[in-house]
Amino acid sequence: MADQFAGEDDFFRSSEISVKAKIDHFAAEPAELTAARAVAVELGAAAISAGVGSLLRSLVSAISAKHVVDVGTGVGVSAGWLSLGLAADGTITSIDLEAEYQHNAKELLAKLDLTAPKLRLLAGRANAVLPKLTDAGYEFIFVDINQFDAAALLADAQRLLKSGGILVVNGALDSKENSATELVGLLSESEEFAASLVPLGLGLLIAARR
Repeated sequence: MADQFAGEDDFFRSSEISVKAKIDHFAAEPAELTAARAVAVELGAAAISAGVGSLLRSLVSAISAKHVVDVGTGVGVSAGWLSLGLAADGTITSIDLEAEYQHNAKELLAKLDLTAPKLRLLAGRANAVLPKLTDAGYEFIFVDINQFDAAALLADAQRLLKSGGILVVNGALDSKENSATELVGLLSESEEFAASLVPLGLGLLIAARR
């Protein structure tokens, strides 16, 4: 039987490294975010690539998002990219368990003119903080953490996102099972979201709220 997908992804099989490089180099990344990625390496914190960041910026801009949730502040790279697509009067609520990461993030994001009240940094576990946020108060949620209660996070996303809002989760194509891969299974059965997988970063799960 012929491979029904033959030829469709040949560029990934034959030149995966160069394709990733082209994607990352396509984005004009602010110097502050490039420098922040080096800080993330020093601290052992995860940081998204420029390719993932530029996609987040495009998605936020495409839906004219005014209120965004960033789960997994790290040193602020993801919040920085999200802010580049944010509406002029928009806000970003960023959540992280590590106070040291958020201290570094606050300094970085100030260089990008992302400060209070446009930026809220909330310390705590995602599954403890998300239930406290406003129902149907957000257009975009980005999740980039290793461990969370997938079922609870999906329920929170359904409650927090407006119709047409977007949920993006990093780690969806990881070779090892994790919270993100568990969420892939849950969303594939959900009638509340229209979801797709994108081979960027550790695999992005992108789901639009119906």
